[in-house]
Amino acid sequence: MHADATETGPEPLPPGPLTFQASTWYLLAMAGSWARHLWADMLTQLHVSPSQFKVLRALSESGPTGQHELAGLIAVDPRNVVPLIDGLAERGLLAREVDPADRRRRVLTLTARGQDLAAELASIGAELENDFLSPLTTAEQQSLRQMLLSVLRSHGAG
Repeated sequence: MHADATETGPEPLPPGPLTFQASTWYLLAMAGSWARHLWADMLTQLHVSPSQFKVLRALSESGPTGQHELAGLIAVDPRNVVPLIDGLAERGLLAREVDPADRRRRVLTLTARGQDLAAELASIGAELENDFLSPLTTAEQQSLRQMLLSVLRSHGAG
């Protein structure tokens, strides 16, 4: 998958001497474009939308979760999470059950197929991330992650 993804990706960063090509803003945009391409290619190959990815990975990490709690975890309006849940349920990837403690509440769990797909998404995603960040040492990767989190948090997005 990785070899195919890199062959059809965005143009590599031009080697030109222009100042903007070395600006942090431009470099972030180029790196983000490339990372987004690899991620989107993975999702396409596994027949998963970005929103479905978030649902599958959130349920995989959090375990059985209520619909409203899930909406909060993935930052989606609770009304908009219902079609996501419906689509994944129709594909046999998640199950909805009535909460015995509160019959008005629906608890979502991944089916065995959903767990397998979530694990595949995590595994391939980790492989893509490792390949993408391979020019950096482990310490540099951790530092980059912390810097990106700081920037995103300062803008209310992390």
